[in-house]
Amino acid sequence: MSRPLVLVTNDDGVDSFFLELLVLALRAEFEVVWAVPATEQSWIGRAVSLGRTLTARPAERFGTPGFIIDGTPTDCVNLALGRLLPEPPAVVVSGMNIGFNVTLPIILASGTVAGAVEGALWGLPAVAVSQQIPHGRYDALKAQHGRGDAEVEIVARASTARATEAIAALWAAGPSGLVVHNLNFPAAPATDTRIERTRPALLRLGGLFAPLDEGGYRFRFPGRREVIEERADDDLSCLLRGHASHTVLDLRALGERLS
Repeated sequence: MSRPLVLVTNDDGVDSFFLELLVLALRAEFEVVWAVPATEQSWIGRAVSLGRTLTARPAERFGTPGFIIDGTPTDCVNLALGRLLPEPPAVVVSGMNIGFNVTLPIILASGTVAGAVEGALWGLPAVAVSQQIPHGRYDALKAQHGRGDAEVEIVARASTARATEAIAALWAAGPSGLVVHNLNFPAAPATDTRIERTRPALLRLGGLFAPLDEGGYRFRFPGRREVIEERADDDLSCLLRGHASHTVLDLRALGERLS
């Protein structure tokens, strides 16, 4: 009996070591094909490329076939589902992101979450997977595409194993509607890390651009954030407790409330 097929994308690009770790973990339970951006597409949200030609280069990495696409995560999933795959996958998985994707403003900006949203909009089970990075080590790790930190690699391998278990359970449970399962793993998880059901933390990030000495402005993650509402069951609080966060983003409920 053939195993279910998983389509994997990300927003860190094809050179991400965390992508490799997730694909290798998923291969224990699924057949895997990937469609990922050629370059990093972080914080690009659900951007779709208009007015330019996309290219999709077939390749094999991590022992699995895939496509390197010069577009956004949404482009990658849409092109794979609409043109590149001969049949729909059982699940769409986006990640594993270098850094967390928690709190409402970050979730809405995340290319990782957007890749999973595109899968959900095609009626497929969709999961976004992200890894919190220890304080002060994000920039160096990001510059190395997730490589070069032995301690973080151990953590990331444990997280991808737990994510694979969760994805397999979600697939086995059957269709869950127009939802995205947003999984975030803490900076120091173990193979038995508790996964809590959470909801997005409500924050205001404020100004995201810092002035440069030579003129102009450049993105800078804010050091101070304003909490709109204190909630013990939000995703950020969960990570700070050292547990993994599982937030269900119900797109159908959003549509009903807007109608």
